[in-house]
Amino acid sequence: MVMSSRSMLAAPAVYTGIPELSFAPVRCGQAYARLDRAQAAAGQTVLLCGPVGTGKTVVLVDWVRRRRSTRVVWLTVPEGTGSGLLREIARTLVPTTAFASPGAVRTPMDRAADLVAALADVTPTVLVLDDAHLLTDPMELAGLEYLLAHLPAQVTALIAGRFDPPLRWHTLDLAGRLTRIGAPELALSPDRVAQLLAQHDCLLDDAELAVVQNLTRGWAALVRIAAICLSARESDRTTALAALARPAHAVADFLVAELLTTLSESTLEFLLATAVPTRFCLPMAEDLIGDDAARILDELLRANFPLHTVADAGELWHTYHPLLRAYLLAEAAHTRPDRLSDCHRRVAAWFTAAAMPAPALDHVLAEPGAPGLEPFIRDWGLRMVLEGTGQTLLSAVENHCEYDTFVRLLRAAVAVESGDIAAAEVYLEAAHVGPDSATPLAPAARIVALDRAVSAGVAVLVGDSSSMRWPLPPATGHPDLDCYAALQCGTADIYAGEIDSGTTAVRHAIVHAEQAGLGRVAVRARTAAAVAAGMAGRIGELRALADAAIDCARRYEPAGSTDAAQARVLAAFGAYQQGVDIDAPVLPVEDETMVPAPVRRAGVMAALLTHTDPADRTAAVLAVSKPLHRLLDESPTLHGTGELVADVLWLLLRLQARADAQRLVDHATRVLGPTPDLIVAEAGLALHAHRPAAVLSLLEPLLTTPNLAPRTLVTTWLLVAVAADHLDRPRKVDHACEQALAGAAPEQLIRPFLDVPQAAELLDRLGPRFARHATLVDRIRAHRGTTANAPQLTDTELVVLRQLPSGMTAANIAAELGVSVNTVKTHLRGIYHKLSANARGEAIAQARALGLL
Repeated sequence: MVMSSRSMLAAPAVYTGIPELSFAPVRCGQAYARLDRAQAAAGQTVLLCGPVGTGKTVVLVDWVRRRRSTRVVWLTVPEGTGSGLLREIARTLVPTTAFASPGAVRTPMDRAADLVAALADVTPTVLVLDDAHLLTDPMELAGLEYLLAHLPAQVTALIAGRFDPPLRWHTLDLAGRLTRIGAPELALSPDRVAQLLAQHDCLLDDAELAVVQNLTRGWAALVRIAAICLSARESDRTTALAALARPAHAVADFLVAELLTTLSESTLEFLLATAVPTRFCLPMAEDLIGDDAARILDELLRANFPLHTVADAGELWHTYHPLLRAYLLAEAAHTRPDRLSDCHRRVAAWFTAAAMPAPALDHVLAEPGAPGLEPFIRDWGLRMVLEGTGQTLLSAVENHCEYDTFVRLLRAAVAVESGDIAAAEVYLEAAHVGPDSATPLAPAARIVALDRAVSAGVAVLVGDSSSMRWPLPPATGHPDLDCYAALQCGTADIYAGEIDSGTTAVRHAIVHAEQAGLGRVAVRARTAAAVAAGMAGRIGELRALADAAIDCARRYEPAGSTDAAQARVLAAFGAYQQGVDIDAPVLPVEDETMVPAPVRRAGVMAALLTHTDPADRTAAVLAVSKPLHRLLDESPTLHGTGELVADVLWLLLRLQARADAQRLVDHATRVLGPTPDLIVAEAGLALHAHRPAAVLSLLEPLLTTPNLAPRTLVTTWLLVAVAADHLDRPRKVDHACEQALAGAAPEQLIRPFLDVPQAAELLDRLGPRFARHATLVDRIRAHRGTTANAPQLTDTELVVLRQLPSGMTAANIAAELGVSVNTVKTHLRGIYHKLSANARGEAIAQARALGLL
């Protein structure tokens, strides 16, 4: 091997100045992994920054002591460091090299350039520079920056400090030579916290460990202090944990000595004020302490003060470490009690001005005597209900204003929003009959409007909104209340069949909800508008509005919310009507005993979509028909149920469940009367029973009925066309097909052509006659290829078919059914013909493939 002109500098493993630990370190997985990756790369610098006690030095000591084959050089920057840093680094890294002749004047930059050249041939080396935040000399910092930017591949630099030394770190970052390790990576995970506690013989159960983890957030020094405090009070662990949260004297002493002692008076005032809210942003801080807030916050962030920062709604929000905040609050309560009360009031005012009532409530209640609670309930109580935090409000006023009508109505509104029918009815009744407070909390107009809105909401939940009209109450001037009244009264009108007035009202609710950021209201209002469009037969509008509700839910609501699920069901149902393939949505229902009527209605749709092509015929029949029977029993006046009966009927007939279909139609007719949809359903049963004349006698009077829903009208014309075809009335067939296509074209309705038996086949035969609807006819034909109707067997043929897998002969089947052998043979011929089978085995296989067995 040929050596280079400069002989290789070789040295045994050296641990120069590495501190000794007085305890066994707990390994920090994330930090170790990043250090390993950095050493494996070329010329990397690792910057470890975190507040005092987060374990930076411990991590480095433990990690470098495991580098048995690597040369390690450790330098700790002392307090008040001036010049000489680069000279000390050079002396330690390459002690055998003379960097300049005696008497030569060398700047730190010169020394850095010389050192880079001298390091070209060193063995793999790790240079640790601890307490780097103490570096202040500009020339030494410039030399260090040059050294880090030009590190040879075999040298790794580890720079640790409480905050970033003032170097141009972005240049290293852009060059791909920088790895950062901060407080999140240094924080101990719960299992590491348990391991550290065990070193002090402090063994906690899962609940106690969770308390320590939440209080310390894995801050190593605080975990060790907690372990010492808990070990000292082993006999009373509950009290020890409570004392730790105050926080304990040992924690307070640590925080004061290491974080707060050196802070200026203005910075301390900033901390005491901004610790009052759970989280704060710069505009709030400026409101609390003035224009100096921006400078102080910037200094704290630069100094790596223990603040956690997240972005939310276009604003940066900061939170203090829990134990630090607990100390600051205790200090404020002790030294500034009067100013603390004022601070709570100002924070509450800031949150309400920002339309954030939920966090404001804590500060309203924190002010002695809570003088602002009643106006807060009056002005912001409903907003909390609409944002989903109403239960928090009610818990806070449990023993305050409990007899006030407005508060009782708010309780009823919370129950309505959560779909709790029983609770909503109880609270609404209490608001109507219970004693009121001497001085009403809210003006009479607001009470009237909220009463109307909640009453409408309860009527919608139980499916009885058609029992009365729901005009909007007079405007109150309170935007949230007027929006809520529009939503609930409009929805009640829609489910009562008053589509136009209901749609107008919910559109008003949509506009305000979007402007005010009331996401839950916006989703619910858009969903109600989609329901209205579907009931009016505007399927294209239904899909557009449902999709808008789904998009709105993605922005504002949890993915699994009931409102979002209903919107997905409506969108899928609209696609189903237009022959568009879409995955069947799932509608989560937690309690089957008390399901709101709109959710039950959506559940029928979801079941219908789920079982369009079932593997288990019996299970499908039960899954689709059972919830519809229950809807008829529990919400007989809910508008739109008749159309659902017709939709389910076609599926039951496809599944050859004629008896179930007949029971459903009979039940619906007893409950709803002979509505157009149920007359169409009766005609469907008659067609299935091969009684075309009965179909025409049922439907021809219906054709003169004004304002039939488009789906009902299209289905009616198709049934007339098929029945007329059976009766050999070609002119009526042509006219009925033309009318069906004309009715289906505006909304691109495909489903009726697939549901009505033989309708699609009729179009196949007569399609060329309807050239102006050619596009629609082509779509129907294309979809029919995958959803062709099953052969229509009679009830008796189905009975005979289901005996075939038993292996019985025709004579045995005849004896079993009590008919002649010839009758059975006639049915068998009909079965084989309809199934295009030539033998029993082939007929059984085909029937199973079609779901008939």
